[in-house]
Amino acid sequence: MVSSKQGGNGMKTGAVVVAAGLSSRMKSFKPMLKLSGSTVIKTAVSALKSAGVSPVVVVIGKNAEKLREHLSGLNVVFVYNKNYASTDMYHSACMGLKLIHRKADRVFFLPGDVPLFSRNSLFTMMGYMDYSGCSILIPAHNGKKGHPVLIKSNVIPQLVSYKGEEGLKGAIRAFAGAKDVIELPDMGLTIDADRPEDYQLLQSYAKSLALKKPVECSVKVSLHRKETFFDDKTAALLQQVARTGSLTQACYSMGISYSHGWKLIKVAESQLAFPLLDSRSGGAYGGGSNLTKEAKELLEAYHRFKQEVVYFSELNFHKFFYRYQKEAK
Repeated sequence: MVSSKQGGNGMKTGAVVVAAGLSSRMKSFKPMLKLSGSTVIKTAVSALKSAGVSPVVVVIGKNAEKLREHLSGLNVVFVYNKNYASTDMYHSACMGLKLIHRKADRVFFLPGDVPLFSRNSLFTMMGYMDYSGCSILIPAHNGKKGHPVLIKSNVIPQLVSYKGEEGLKGAIRAFAGAKDVIELPDMGLTIDADRPEDYQLLQSYAKSLALKKPVECSVKVSLHRKETFFDDKTAALLQQVARTGSLTQACYSMGISYSHGWKLIKVAESQLAFPLLDSRSGGAYGGGSNLTKEAKELLEAYHRFKQEVVYFSELNFHKFFYRYQKEAK
């Protein structure tokens, strides 16, 4: 597992992804556009997660519930901009930055239509910031600046207090502290899906990346009895309950409805014959939920079992599919 505390000094790195706009120039809802078997927004969030970035805050507006459902299971935190139709991206950016301000030491910021940056670029930027002392780091490719921008959390109050008319770009330009630009061999940093012609370029570049990558395998684990009652989604829900102390908050953070989360728990309990949650009703100190001892043991066993299955699968995958793992020329 990749730790969210990357770099030599152990700084915790989060991210803010803005996906609240109207997509007026694209004429289609940009976050949900198809991209290499996934979508634009899911590709971006998955790239951040693969580098151990956490928490990932996604600012939503248009089609908010569709995005919540689409990203459920990726363990992201949602912020809803109810005024998305009348505010600009800077307003949404400020909402996300204010929320994450005290939850991470530094933050990757990006619009939700810039999905093809590489994990290596993220690691390089984090390492550069560790040792350069800069507070804001902007990536570039062949002299063109791109995203995500890496920002130390202690400068967020200055950025969100900007009163000019150039949005976050103007706020960064006006910032008087240490900032730097890092040149990286990653064209994906500079390609977005702002207009139809941009989306075509994004698709072409995604296809070229796919052809360069070796074939890999992935493993999904689920537990069955009369029906499937426990899988990665249920495990993630229990982890969120343990973190937040509330089933309601756990469902919200995963982007699923309370009724859906409650059903996942009840289906599992019906097949296990023991309770997963120790819930308490509201009162002077409010209500909430904690994992039972049995739930903690089940969650630990599930994770350990999955690690063993993944390891076994990888060993045998190399045995049977080694000839397909060479990079395409």
